Amino acid sequence: MTKLKIGGVPEHFNMPWQLLLRSGQLSEIGINAAWTDFQGGTGAMGHALHDGDLDIAVLLTEGAIQGIDKGKDYKVISFYVDSPLNWGIHVPGGAAIEKTEELEGKRYAISRYGSGSHLMAMIDAKERSWDYGNLNFIEVDSLQGARDSFQKSESEIFFWEKYTTKSLVDSGEFRRIAERKTPFSCFVICASDRALKEKSNAIKATIELLFSQVRQLNESAQKASIISDFYKLSKTDVENWLIDLRWANQPHLNKEELEKVVSILFNLQLIRAVDLNQICSEILY
Repeated sequence: MTKLKIGGVPEHFNMPWQLLLRSGQLSEIGINAAWTDFQGGTGAMGHALHDGDLDIAVLLTEGAIQGIDKGKDYKVISFYVDSPLNWGIHVPGGAAIEKTEELEGKRYAISRYGSGSHLMAMIDAKERSWDYGNLNFIEVDSLQGARDSFQKSESEIFFWEKYTTKSLVDSGEFRRIAERKTPFSCFVICASDRALKEKSNAIKATIELLFSQVRQLNESAQKASIISDFYKLSKTDVENWLIDLRWANQPHLNKEELEKVVSILFNLQLIRAVDLNQICSEILY
């Protein structure tokens, strides 16, 4: 059996992975796959790939590229979600802040530097013509860490996927005052350099079966119920989320899309000028 260590955020985007892992298909072809939820998101998974604690991970596109630019030993092997991610811009429920203009100069809770919550805060600030190079960030590790940070009045702003935080918005703990979509496809699948060398056949077989699960889920009339039951989300919320969601139907490396992300990050002075050959592996093609 080939062991594969796979990681992702415990969010609804990863339903196809959960269906694959529960199907038994991987064990039938000699792959022992173990999934780990990463509450800390892309930044934490980038470190885990580099350190050998993960073989495969689903990362936010911008965070994946920045991690590789900073010397992390992994590559992008495919896009996973072709649609943008809709980030909620949150403040504490009891905050006096009413307008996005009032956020300038406030403290941002981020899971960690290089995470989506960090990079999207900078992208948003640049779009608003703020001094994005001097934002005040407070590292909080996870969504729970952001909740704690808000309660202790250590931060005032938090970017996180809007449906993941919706229950907190509905309860009044968070207030979502705006949204910001990524200007690019939001999730990629990455594999560590070591796994690409030592477990290439297992990676190829796993990704092939994953996208088969994606296609089956997309075709299912019950997909909203499947996702809402597994992730304990409102079925109505899942149905609304699915309107805009586009999982990739098959593995692909959209070089034009990757170049767009590289350009945005470079203009934010978050990465150097990198070549796509440094970022991608074409092991699946």
